Amino acid sequence: MNAIHTAPGRDLLRHADIRPRYHRAALANARLAYAPALSFPQHATTQSVIDALRMMRPGDESVYYLFVTDPEDHLVGVLSLRQIVTARPETRIDTLMSREVVSLPAGMEPEKQAHLLAESGFIALPVLDAEGRLVGSLHATELLESVQDEATEDMFHLAGISRTEDLSRPISRTLRDRIVWLAIGLLPALLVAIVASSFQAVLAQVAILAAFMPMVANQGSSAGRQTLTFMVRSLALGTVSFATTRHTLLRELLIGVGNGLIIGLLAGLIGFLWQGSWALGLVVGLAMLGNLVLAALAGVVFPLLFKALKIDPALASSLLVTTATDACGLGLLLGLGSLAVSLGYLG
Repeated sequence: MNAIHTAPGRDLLRHADIRPRYHRAALANARLAYAPALSFPQHATTQSVIDALRMMRPGDESVYYLFVTDPEDHLVGVLSLRQIVTARPETRIDTLMSREVVSLPAGMEPEKQAHLLAESGFIALPVLDAEGRLVGSLHATELLESVQDEATEDMFHLAGISRTEDLSRPISRTLRDRIVWLAIGLLPALLVAIVASSFQAVLAQVAILAAFMPMVANQGSSAGRQTLTFMVRSLALGTVSFATTRHTLLRELLIGVGNGLIIGLLAGLIGFLWQGSWALGLVVGLAMLGNLVLAALAGVVFPLLFKALKIDPALASSLLVTTATDACGLGLLLGLGSLAVSLGYLG
C-alpha cells in the first residue's frame, strides 16, 4: 500500500526557501491509502513555511496539520496553521511546535486506528512506519470508510456470505459460495441429530420433551450470537484482548447466569402451566439455564481461540457457537428428562 508524505528537503541548508515535494513510500503491511502529510524540517522559519504553503497548487489535497521532522524524516513535532501565521517571520518552527504528538503505526488494524483517532479528538493523525518515519496522515473520513468496510465483512462472515456479495454478482458464484457454507453446516447438524437420537427411549416415554427442544436450542443460539457479536467487534476495536480474557469471561458468564435464571424460570413456568407437571418445568428450566451459560462461554472462547490462531474470529465462530448450544442444549434437556424418568417424576 502506498502512502504520500511531503519530504523535508535535506538540501534546505543550502537554499533560502522551502519547496515542498511529494513522494510515495511503499508500506508492506499498510491496509489503508494514507493522505498526504505536509512536513517541514526543524530549522525552517515561519516565513519560509508560509512561502512554501503559497506555492501549493489549488488541486493539492487538504492539509490539516503541519508536521515537523528531523533530517531522517522522523516525526518530532506538530504545528497548527494558526501558530504559523501569528508568529514572527524569523521564528524557527521547532520553538513553536508541540512535541507531544499522537501518531498511528502504519501496520495497525483499521479498527484499532479508528479507536485511537476517536480518543484523540483530532480530525487527522500522522502515520509512522516501523522506524518512526512520517509516511502520511489518516483523516477521519477515510478511516470511517475503512471501518465500515471491515464491519460489513464481519457481518457477512458471521452469516457465511462472501464480502463481495451484491445484486450484480453472478448467481452461479453466489450459489457456489452459499452452498459450500451450508454443506459445512450439515456436519454440526448431524452432531445435533446424533445427540437427539441417543435419547429415543426418553422421547418415546415423554414425547412432550420434543416440543421444548427447539425452544432450548434457539434460545441458546440467540444468546451465543449476542456474546459472539460483542466479542468480534470488541476484538476488532482492541477493547477486548488476551490480557482482559479473565474479566471478559467472568462478565459474560455472569450475564449468562442472569439470562439463564430469568429465561429458565419463564420456560419452566410455561412447561408447568401447559402440562401441569412441576418436574417437566424443572427439567426445562434447568436445561435453559445451563444452555445460556454455555452460550456465554462459547461466545467468548471461540473468538479468542481463532484470534490466537490468527484466523478471523467472525469466519467460523458463528457455526461453532450454534453447534455447541444446539447439541449441548438438547443434551441437557433430554439428559435431565432421562434422569427425571428414571426417578419416577416423569413418564
